[in-house]
Amino acid sequence: MGYAWSGGGRGIIRVEVSIDGGETWQAAELMQDPDQDIDHMWSWSFFKSTIKIPDGVGKLDLVCKATDRSYNTQPDTSRGIWNIRGLINNSWHHVPIEIIEN
Repeated sequence: MGYAWSGGGRGIIRVEVSIDGGETWQAAELMQDPDQDIDHMWSWSFFKSTIKIPDGVGKLDLVCKATDRSYNTQPDTSRGIWNIRGLINNSWHHVPIEIIEN
C-alpha cells in the first residue's frame, strides 16, 4: 500500500510497481472514489499491490511510479531535475529488500 500525488490538482490515473528496479512493471490498484472529479484532486491517491515473489529471489529493488491525468510520469532518475537543495525531486525511489528464509 502506498500513495501517489500530482501537482496542479491533476488526478492519478495509473500506478505501477516493480520488484526488479524498473525492468518490468505490474499495475497497482488505485483506491479512489469513483465519483471523485479527476481534474480537481488536491491530495494523494492511495494504491495497493500484491506482488508474487519468484522462488529463489533473495534481493528485490522495489520501485513504484505514478502517472497523472495529463500523462506526466515520474522520471527514473533526478538527472534532468537535479538542483542543489533537492527541491521538487519526484524521481523513482528505490527500496532495497532482502528476503530471508526462516
